[in-house]
Amino acid sequence: MASRNVRKGAAGTAEKRRVPVLDGLRGLCAVAVLVYHVAYTAGVSNHYADPRDNLWGYLTEGMGVFLPPFFVLSGMLLYRPFARRTVTGTGSLPRKGSFFWRRFVRIVPAFWVLVIASILLLDYDKIDGVWFFLLPLLMIHFFVRTEWITGLDPTWTVPTEMLFYLALPGIAWVIHKVAQGGATPARRARRMFVPLAVLVLVGIAWTAYCFLPSTAADVWYLSFWPFGYVGYFAGGMALAVLLSYAEVAPRPPALFRWAAKWPMGFWLLALLAYLANVPHPFGEPGMGDWGALVQQIVLHVLFLVFSLCVVIPLVAPGAESRTMHLLLANRPMAFLGRISYGIYLWHVFFIHVVLHNGSMFGKTAVNSGMLRGTVGFLEMVSLVLLGTLITALASHYVLEEPLNRRLRGLFDRGARGEGGSTSARKPPSAEDGHKPGAEQDVLTPA
Repeated sequence: MASRNVRKGAAGTAEKRRVPVLDGLRGLCAVAVLVYHVAYTAGVSNHYADPRDNLWGYLTEGMGVFLPPFFVLSGMLLYRPFARRTVTGTGSLPRKGSFFWRRFVRIVPAFWVLVIASILLLDYDKIDGVWFFLLPLLMIHFFVRTEWITGLDPTWTVPTEMLFYLALPGIAWVIHKVAQGGATPARRARRMFVPLAVLVLVGIAWTAYCFLPSTAADVWYLSFWPFGYVGYFAGGMALAVLLSYAEVAPRPPALFRWAAKWPMGFWLLALLAYLANVPHPFGEPGMGDWGALVQQIVLHVLFLVFSLCVVIPLVAPGAESRTMHLLLANRPMAFLGRISYGIYLWHVFFIHVVLHNGSMFGKTAVNSGMLRGTVGFLEMVSLVLLGTLITALASHYVLEEPLNRRLRGLFDRGARGEGGSTSARKPPSAEDGHKPGAEQDVLTPA
């Protein structure tokens, strides 16, 4: 069962501090995103530029909803110590140097390997100077309107996540200033929702701007900038606020009481959000008209609803569901969650490999949409899954875990040596280590 499983076992190591249901959710989402991209490239999804009028086409096109839960999880887990400090006045904040360094070690080296492999194996003949390497290595490739690097197609999420990490301490400081006038935890928590709601509105407004009929043709690429996704992080941060308030409240917040009483009801709402995302009744996103704009905003809201409804019953105190536990906390799904970063990074690379699209095949790489439908879905999904899982395993055990073990505590060791105060000096208790809101090694999509 979800919450019960979260608290089992002894704490003290990074391995035992993981939350199986959240790992399982990451694994599920990573595989769903893979299927979403394979279905598009295989020509079976109901993409607006090349529609497929059948049930499978609609269902696979709707799988875009499985990406935002990663942002929600990042917002919730990483903001949790900041939220607890503001709401309850207890707990310690992560040291900025340690916080940023851990995020760097977790995200950047594996991404750099993908960048080098994609350029040398798929886009070698397009190299026109040092900036062809530096733009993606510096994670600014999606901020410059330049040639798309084959194999890096989904990696706009990498700078999106990294900028959230960089901005989080500053955002937390602003929210703390807004909330500190509240005399009680309840009042402080309510005040914290105001700036978070503003961030949600910023995400919606940015999305609307990028798809205005008058400007969409020129600025659509700005939709990959982080501003359009800040609302999803804010949704996760709002859950962190509620989790922190629940620690000191006389009874759990109403949202958590509902989740404890009816956990599968939230997943039913998530299913309805997914199904509502499928038909696109107002227009097709990307077509540059008012119907397309309305539909894009609707999809943005549905993605947020889906993400929150999936996550809430997994973290709400007292929420237990055998179905969720069986689906997400089983060993295969939890393990997929552990290597989900590698799955997300590498699956599009292998889509291009299956298409024989790139310089390693003696061809100049083209947009995968130009090759849409040239390889069948079953053949492509089998080959992409095989190549992606092997590479993700190698990335996890050869690169990510060794670097994580050796380097992530570098700043903490330095602080201990100087006699500084750091939360790393105090081993986590069993209860702290297994709470859904405890800071984990967040396996983000990028």
